[in-house]
Amino acid sequence: MPQQHQRVLFIRLSAIGDIVMASGLPSSIKRSYPDSKLTWLVEAPYKSLVQSHPYVDDVITWPKSDWQRLVKDKQYWQLCKTVWAFRQHLQQQHFSVAIEAQGLIKSAFFAFISGARMRIGFKSKERSHILLNKVVNKPTSPSISSEYKKLAFYIHTLVNGTSLNAKSEVRYANTISAFDYDMCIAVSEDKAKSAQATAATLGLDTPYIAIAPFTTRPQKHWPLTHWQTLIALIRSETTMPIAILGGPKDAAHAEGLTFDNDNVVSLAGKVSLDESISLINTCFAFVGVDTGLTHVATCYKKPTVALFGSTRPYTQTNSIYTHVLFEDMDCAPCRRRPSCDAKYDCMKNLSPKKVFSSLLPYITSIPVKTKDVT
Repeated sequence: MPQQHQRVLFIRLSAIGDIVMASGLPSSIKRSYPDSKLTWLVEAPYKSLVQSHPYVDDVITWPKSDWQRLVKDKQYWQLCKTVWAFRQHLQQQHFSVAIEAQGLIKSAFFAFISGARMRIGFKSKERSHILLNKVVNKPTSPSISSEYKKLAFYIHTLVNGTSLNAKSEVRYANTISAFDYDMCIAVSEDKAKSAQATAATLGLDTPYIAIAPFTTRPQKHWPLTHWQTLIALIRSETTMPIAILGGPKDAAHAEGLTFDNDNVVSLAGKVSLDESISLINTCFAFVGVDTGLTHVATCYKKPTVALFGSTRPYTQTNSIYTHVLFEDMDCAPCRRRPSCDAKYDCMKNLSPKKVFSSLLPYITSIPVKTKDVT
């Protein structure tokens, strides 16, 4: 019988895209542990991504930057005291189960010091699983959130007294849809209102297309000239506004994309992460590279064109509206080890016309007022 009244620590520290793809786990965990209290441990900058989750009862933040500062300043004694205080805080919650959904030493460490007797997580190259006592292999699958779906199934087998063997692996592959694994990212009502107010101030009307051209690694970028061409192609078909999303560091490049076409609005650096997510929730369609915001659009089941190259986190999604485009080159996906001398052909060879072709059926599905001709 399922165990009840458990206190469960769920650990997925970062980053945006991975948090989005893991966001279906809390509801799966709650089905395995009815009436449990679930606490999500996450890095401080991402707290807002999970605190409004309907299946998350509490959030504990790891102040990673503070710990890093202590290391940088060689304040090792203070670091030890800080880590010990964090351990005490975790243990005061009386967790009986810790679920480590990252597969890294740092995340397994938190499971270990939490005091939870049952510590469930992934087997990893870092051998972080030595800090756990229930371990599952990550699957090799093109499906979005495949590792988290498997972890959900593994937890289900543990709670119900069965084992994950060759036969149940087949059952997992055939029946995982029965778990109704649904990614879930929610923002507060205040942030949603703030996002709409900022958008209105900048002249962004609905319906609009949102684009996310920017991410952390250059090998994941689609050339800015391609974005310019895509915007021109969109504008040749519709006057629908285009909103450019990004962070403060992307602001200059984002503004550059607004110059040659009307009704293109840069929101890069002007809205917070929460507000960007809210704007994705209200957009009509979305185009983005391998970045967290693209996975948010898939989560919200928006018409989405995902541009992948050096990284290919998935090719199959739960949404019929997400179209994953990539050039199937021999060297791709290279992930963090490009072998092309920074040519990034996997992204350059993905043509704007191909991207536009995936977007066009959605654009033509609704009437949008054309410009007045004088």
